[in-house]
Amino acid sequence: MVSQKVTVMNASGLHARPANAFVKEAVRHAGCNILIKKDGKTYMGKSIVSVLSACVKCGTEIELVADGTDEAQALQDMVNAVNSGLGE
Repeated sequence: MVSQKVTVMNASGLHARPANAFVKEAVRHAGCNILIKKDGKTYMGKSIVSVLSACVKCGTEIELVADGTDEAQALQDMVNAVNSGLGE
């Protein structure tokens, strides 16, 4: 299991479009669980409902966790996706 903190800088946070892009990136890593940790709670990164329920706003620091096969690459891909704005 590996993790890294990242700050979401999308103007609207992880609303529908960027949350969808996040989930699509997470699903690409089939052998790896992707989690979002925020405010002491854990959310499933492969579930659009779970990602949206995290209510991540612009400027919010979240911790991304990857656990499974190729977890280091999965984590790096997720961090890169968030840092790139998730298509926004």
